[in-house]
Amino acid sequence: MGTILNMYPMLHEADIMKFVAVMDEKMQDYYTDTNLKRLRTSMGLSQRELAQLSGVALRQIQLLEEKQRDINKAQAFTLFKLGKALHCNCEDLLEI
Repeated sequence: MGTILNMYPMLHEADIMKFVAVMDEKMQDYYTDTNLKRLRTSMGLSQRELAQLSGVALRQIQLLEEKQRDINKAQAFTLFKLGKALHCNCEDLLEI
């Protein structure tokens, strides 16, 4: 919240899209883990356990978490299996 308040003097008269762009950049810097990794670790699962629960290959999970493979371009069925194993919606796994 302090970060947002500190941005007020320079952005209070700016277009809202400028504020959104600056906030998006700050959030990307703050949240370095992928949504997949954050959800997996919040459930207390290892990558191997997630692979076993979901039926998605361990290597694919590793590549997705390392951002070497774009989860936004993953097959819908893969997202469905991961979402089901993590008890979340497929959309929660996507990187915006």
